[in-house]
Amino acid sequence: MNKVNKKRFLWLGLIILIVVYIVISDSSLLTNTKEIRGNFTETAFSRNENNAGPVIRLYAVKVDSPAVAEYEEYGNSMPHTEHGITKIFFFDTEQGSPEELSLTAPHYDTARYNAIWVYQKNAIGKTTESK
Repeated sequence: MNKVNKKRFLWLGLIILIVVYIVISDSSLLTNTKEIRGNFTETAFSRNENNAGPVIRLYAVKVDSPAVAEYEEYGNSMPHTEHGITKIFFFDTEQGSPEELSLTAPHYDTARYNAIWVYQKNAIGKTTESK
């Protein structure tokens, strides 16, 4: 192997190491939903199958500790697609939560279940929360 090939190999190896380091360090900064206060458990998920329009994601999540739960942090850690909508319905574990969600509003049986908090991130990334 001549000197030019050795230098190219070393530079290529250095670039690969830098990329691997960036990927690993960036992934370690992601928030794990198990670390967020409130002890959240996802019970239902629904997503539209239409990939031509905006992606709509709906989640039903049980909360063991509603008084100390970090709803916004949990919502921010969930997947969101640009130009899509992510909506999370939080339910108190003691009152139960739906196991199925519908893409048509109100998305779950409101006579049987009562959401204690709703988090929504819209197409432009704006979040709204409501009790």
